[in-house]
Amino acid sequence: MIQWLKTDLWQKTRVTFLVLLALSVTGCARSIVSDVTRFHNLTAPNAETIEVVSMDPHLQNSLEFGQYAELVGRHLGTAGYQPPQDTPSLLIAKIAYAVHAADSITDSGPRSSVGIGVGSGGHHSSVGIGLSFPIGNSEPQQNYVRMLSLEIFRRSDGVKLYEGQATNSGPEGLPQAMPYLVDALFQNFPGQSGTSSRIKATP
Repeated sequence: MIQWLKTDLWQKTRVTFLVLLALSVTGCARSIVSDVTRFHNLTAPNAETIEVVSMDPHLQNSLEFGQYAELVGRHLGTAGYQPPQDTPSLLIAKIAYAVHAADSITDSGPRSSVGIGVGSGGHHSSVGIGLSFPIGNSEPQQNYVRMLSLEIFRRSDGVKLYEGQATNSGPEGLPQAMPYLVDALFQNFPGQSGTSSRIKATP
């Protein structure tokens, strides 16, 4: 009877561990849905050189812009463009970004708990496992609206070839949300012109 009790407890504890592990892995692969709008006259990229600059010249040398420009540049490279070499690039990609506070929301729900109970008396033994998972907390949560805008120009005559914008919202600030914005904007790049869509991104 004791051996059965130990075996049954081990099996139920193992199931509990696997459930918690699955939930933690799911949490790591988080995705964010962004609203993406695009207008363009671009042809398919063909290794044209392109330089990423800020729409606001005052931000050109900021560390924040440098981080975002590198991220956008990597996606442009994946799309088929090349960084400029010793000569001016054929194309110029201008980016702008912004974040502002949205209305706060209250997220309430039960606290999580894991309990394992073992009881024995006489000829009867029992094992019980109770689980509950958190849905949230009762404190107000501040949400933010995050935005990324991208415009591509031909350097020779200044003609605009592409303009796109991605926005999403959530409790994180702009640095945490930027990879999701960029990933959403570059899915199926350059995309169908004159369309707005909701795109799930998982960088």
